[in-house]
Amino acid sequence: MMKKSMLLSAAALTFLAISGCSTPVYEDRYAWSEGWRVGKVTKLIPADDFLKTGGSRCKQMELGPTHQVAVIRWRQVTRTRGHFAQVDQGSGIGVGDEVYFNAWDCEQPQTVRKVR
Repeated sequence: MMKKSMLLSAAALTFLAISGCSTPVYEDRYAWSEGWRVGKVTKLIPADDFLKTGGSRCKQMELGPTHQVAVIRWRQVTRTRGHFAQVDQGSGIGVGDEVYFNAWDCEQPQTVRKVR
């Protein structure tokens, strides 16, 4: 009985050690550890309207008059967070769609990608 218990404990610890250090990678290219998240588009606004309201924390995001900006909401543990990102005109992204976006790095493309 004790031998079975020790074997089970060893297996559980091994599993925890292997899985505890990993983070999700979406579609083999959007790593959680690099800031990629999945969120829901709650609003699409023209770039001109977005810039009139004060912009975002990523001030270097280059927006032209024909660009659109997505307002994205996602959950982080117990908090709802928000993010803004540029949306390509022909992307087919609309309100209610789930998208990938990078919440940390303003140097990465701010264009969101639709979750498949």
